[in-house]
Amino acid sequence: MFWARRSIFVRVGGCKMGKCEDSSAEGETEKPAPAKAETKKAEGNAAFQAKNFEEATRLYGEAIALAEAAGEPVPGVYFSNRAVCLASLNDWEGARSDAAQALSCKDLTPAATKKALFQKSRAESRLLLVEELEATLRLADSLGLRAEVERLLGSDLPTKTQVDARADARKDVENRMSGAVADVVFQEAQAQAEASPVPQPASQAKEAGTARYRDGDYRGAITHYRQAMDLAPADDAGLRAQLLGNIAAACLMLKKAAECATACEESLALDSSNSKVRARLASAQVARGDFAAARATVGEVNGEDSALTNALKQIGSTEATLAEADQALSKGEPAKALNMYANLESSVLFDYPPLTLKMAHCYLDLRQYPRVLNTTQQILRSNPTSIDALLLRTQALYRNHNATADSKQWVEPLEQGQRLLKEALSLDPDHSEAQALRKRLRSLCTKHAELKELMDSREFEQGQAVIDSMLELCQDHPVLMASLYAERAKACMRLKDWRGVIKDVGQATYRNHSLVQPYLYRAQALQALERHEDAVKELESLLSWHQVESVYHKLEEAKFLLRKHKRRNYYEVLGVPSVASQLEIKKAYRERAAEWHPDKKSHLDEASKKNAEEMFKCIGEAYEVLTDPTKKELYEKGYDLEGINEQIELKKRRTNGCCGGRPGGGCC
Repeated sequence: MFWARRSIFVRVGGCKMGKCEDSSAEGETEKPAPAKAETKKAEGNAAFQAKNFEEATRLYGEAIALAEAAGEPVPGVYFSNRAVCLASLNDWEGARSDAAQALSCKDLTPAATKKALFQKSRAESRLLLVEELEATLRLADSLGLRAEVERLLGSDLPTKTQVDARADARKDVENRMSGAVADVVFQEAQAQAEASPVPQPASQAKEAGTARYRDGDYRGAITHYRQAMDLAPADDAGLRAQLLGNIAAACLMLKKAAECATACEESLALDSSNSKVRARLASAQVARGDFAAARATVGEVNGEDSALTNALKQIGSTEATLAEADQALSKGEPAKALNMYANLESSVLFDYPPLTLKMAHCYLDLRQYPRVLNTTQQILRSNPTSIDALLLRTQALYRNHNATADSKQWVEPLEQGQRLLKEALSLDPDHSEAQALRKRLRSLCTKHAELKELMDSREFEQGQAVIDSMLELCQDHPVLMASLYAERAKACMRLKDWRGVIKDVGQATYRNHSLVQPYLYRAQALQALERHEDAVKELESLLSWHQVESVYHKLEEAKFLLRKHKRRNYYEVLGVPSVASQLEIKKAYRERAAEWHPDKKSHLDEASKKNAEEMFKCIGEAYEVLTDPTKKELYEKGYDLEGINEQIELKKRRTNGCCGGRPGGGCC
């Protein structure tokens, strides 16, 4: 039954009593989301397991923003997981909203649907939204999940007494609104009031609402105040005006400016002399950014009415702070402006969409592009025709572009931006900024396709010219320019323009030092220019912050080439060509050894003697290497004398075992 009360521990998919563990446990089969969004979701799962609910909520929000930015449907599990986090933080309104969003997704599995239904119904129960809870349970019933959801709710389900009490209250109100019955009820109530001091139902509900308000349960307070409104006599304008004023106060605390304003206007229609209600109406109008209406509501103020005086001061200070923040943003101080906007949003301007747009501008200037995408998405949900939000979202997609120029993903954010701008121009065809940006994005996409075709057909010089024209179009985007310079360096490599490679790599790494491929290009160019020591230093620097196996192997290869470059040319030492026979090598050795024998240099000074000894030793090394087939083979591969000896020793160990040929093999 609906009012059954049971407390039972159950597991639903990846949830224990609504606590999210890992969404993979639910077996979702939704369309894969972008890899970055899935990573954020996994980080959110880890944060939830660590009971860091605020961090988990933030990470799930970023996952949702990344999926939306990629133009893919947001998996419902993202919303259902965030609903679990919000419920853990006692944000029942947010949990209810996310659970409803999850239920609207088409990719939910039965297990995920059950979890979303549970979160939504529990939130509605905590918010005392009995009718909405009944509707959610009817939806669960239509899906064959009502019994499971009720089992999960356990003690959160309203009791039969609570349900009947609400029904009786409504029935009582209906009876009071009928003619003859209303007279009888009024007479009975009047007689009871005269006979005893028992409180009337409206007063009881009002007192209960006031108690909830003092405890900070503003939604509960509104519920009781509305019950009192239902129970209050229709001709008691004073009580009804007071109740509406109380409802307005609770709505203001919940930052529901529109509902507050409506309640204030209804209250003032019954009692226009209540200055506190006028002050609340002015606060609601300020919250929506309507300063002129707020001043008109306050009207002429004398120093004796503190409520209206304070309201007028609030209007003035809010306008001044907003103007100061706007000035900071225009002066290029987005951090300062953002701090002021955030304070205004949290305190007074909490229902003012243009303020959210200003904050998005700050995020854009601070290069916090995911937050721009998230903020503009929220704006567009409430106002799909906001041209400024469409333009800001496009700029965030463009500036957040970090794909390499040779990847297929390079044009995706640009094409998505063009679609947004097309929508903006359908609303305002003469919007010059949207026209210019759309033209630039379209040109970049066209030139990128042309560049790919030229590079594939090995027309590298023409490709460089196209890259130069693309660089002119994105002077305001350093990261995008870096990827284009890296592509230009690659074209220089194909043309063996090594100095051009070094120049373009410098331009790329100056703008985006996190790119890896340009450093590899520069190392290869330095090797081609026989600057092997510089190539080794380049790769050592890269390996220090990008420690992957491929870079390590490149570094080892560069060190080998450096040793090869520094080794002596034994053929030149003996004075024979590289194709000389063994007889020619032996003959040359005897001649050179006789020429440089230390006994023949005894008449020279000490420096010359030492030089002769070194030369004689080198002649011996050359003869030893070039007359030994194994050593000569290694020398031809590029090894120096030290490397040759190392390779021979390594070969011996492999042949004899690491214990020097010990019977049975193996290590000691």
